[in-house]
This record gives sequence, C-alpha cells and structure tokens, in this order.
Amino acid sequence: MSRHHRILVLCFIIGFFLIGNAEYVLAKPKPYPYIRIFYYQGGAAAKRSFFSHPKSIDVLAPQSYTLDADGILNGTVDDDLLAFARKNKIRVMPLVTNKKFNKGAAHTLLDDPAKQDVAIAALIAEGRDRQYWGWQLDFEQMDVSYRDKYSAFVKKAADAMHANGLVASVAVVAQISQNPDDYPKDLWQRVIGVYNYAALASSSDFVSVMSYDDPQSKGPIARYAWVKRVIEHSLVSVPKEKLSLGIPLYSWRWDTGREKLVGIGGYKNIRTAIARHNVTYGYSAVEQAPFIRYSAKKKRYTIWYENAKSITKKIELIGHYGLHGFSAWALGLEVPDIHRVIKK
Repeated sequence: MSRHHRILVLCFIIGFFLIGNAEYVLAKPKPYPYIRIFYYQGGAAAKRSFFSHPKSIDVLAPQSYTLDADGILNGTVDDDLLAFARKNKIRVMPLVTNKKFNKGAAHTLLDDPAKQDVAIAALIAEGRDRQYWGWQLDFEQMDVSYRDKYSAFVKKAADAMHANGLVASVAVVAQISQNPDDYPKDLWQRVIGVYNYAALASSSDFVSVMSYDDPQSKGPIARYAWVKRVIEHSLVSVPKEKLSLGIPLYSWRWDTGREKLVGIGGYKNIRTAIARHNVTYGYSAVEQAPFIRYSAKKKRYTIWYENAKSITKKIELIGHYGLHGFSAWALGLEVPDIHRVIKK
C-alpha cells in the first residue's frame, strides 16, 4: 500500500470513529425531567429538612389553608419559608382543604355556587398577593353522591386560577378500579368514589394521586403491585404528563402477631426503635420496601418505611410510565438518605 493510500485509509478510520462517537453522544438519553413536589405540614423537623435540602425540591406544597362551609379562606405560609423558597427558586403551591377534611363543610360549599365564588375569589387574591405558583385542592372525606359537584367546582376554580396566572392542581385518593366492590369497608361510597379522574384531569394542570395508605396492605404503606395498579388505572383517565405519583415518606408500625397497625410515624420513630431495641433489618424484593423487626414486652413489631432503594424503585416507575413526577408526603418524616437519589 502506497503512502497516499495509507493516509486515505487512516482518514477514513478517524472520520468513521468521530461520526460514530457523535451519534453515540447525540443518542445518549437525557435525565428524566420529573417535577418533585414535597408536602409540608410544619414543625421543627419539617422546617429543618426544607432548609437542608433545597436541591431536592421543585415545588413546596404546605398543607396550611382551609375553606369552611361558607367559602371563607383561613391560613398562611410562614414568611421565612417563602423567602427561602424564592431565594432557591422553589415554587410554592399551598394545599387548601375542606376545613381539615370536614365532610359537612365540603358538602355545604359544593351545594352553594355563591359560596364557591367567595372561596375562589379568596384563593386568587391570596395567591397573587403571596406570589404563589398556584394551589392544590385537597378535598377529602366526601360522599360519592358529590362526584359531579366536586368536578364542577374544580373546573370553576381552575378556570379562574388560569385566568389569573395561577397553576391549578388537585389531590385525589388512590383508585384501582371503578368497581365499588374492590374496596373494603364501603370506602368507595365514603371516601374514594367522589373523584372523577377524567374530569379533574381535564380541568387542572396536574393530578397528585395519593398512592399510599394502601387500604388492604398488612405491611408496606404502599405495596409495589398495588402502586403499579394505581398508576395503570389512573392512566386510563389521566394523561401521563398530568399524573404525579404520591410517595410516602412516613412509616407504619405493625403489631406483627395481631396484624394490626399500631403506629404511624417518621424517621424519628425509626431511630427511637433502633436505639431502644435489638432490631433486625430487612428489604422485601416483592414489595420493594424496607422494614425493621423487633420484640418488646413479649410482642413482635414490624416497621415498614421508605429509603433510598425503595424511592429509587418508585422513581423508576415514574420514568417507565412517563409521569409528571412525584408528590411526597411529607418533609421532616423522611429517612435522610432518600435525598441522594431524588436530586436531578
């Protein structure tokens, strides 16, 4: 081979490598841009967690406002939280509840359009005055007979919020089907059936599904197969880009012998159990959830919770289904190692 031919071959090989490498770089997938919403109930632990982990949080959602039966808005968000959020470019989207989940307050409000007007006007005024990103309506404990009235109220509120530059979202209790017989203890009638996922999704910017407090679990707060079933049922009615997956950051403590839930807590309770008892650690590959076990006063206990490994599995579900992101309940309850896996 002549020197000229060798140079041509070498150029071809180099060119092929550069083009192929460029294609590889272009094809490399980007990180999934999910939106990370953290609920906030207040208290020293919650505030400390918020101030310590601003890079974990896209949206702070304080559960700090209520609407009473007459549509009167009560509540606020602490100024130091707002100042920190603005400094760190964290959006603030407070929750507004039906007077701490009072069924009568919700029903009275939903029966009276004039009282709804008062409520919506108050939400818009407060949202604009406090420079909130928007609101999440978190009405709970309503009878299924108010399904259409609640959907209409959400649309009415969302339309007004959108007209005033505010984001409108809604929290819903998790559903696995439209069959009332799939839920124990008349939960469909009393708690779950009031949410028309399709109607609420069409009105709002996104829906946060509370995929925790699994009503038939005897262990994890949210069994893995149940979470997947919640997602897949929700996606029948809610566009994937509008569905935010609820993630529990708290723990459930069970009396193992009686299979009875005897405590709900957070990281503090887990640390206390570890300090006081001889615990054994475990992780269920079936449920994708960690637990600890111990004995006290001749009784056996199991605490199920969430850690970095289990949260990673839920984030993988968000990516797999292409969801809007997650809504985590709640700051201050979490095991600290979760923050290393949820940072963008």
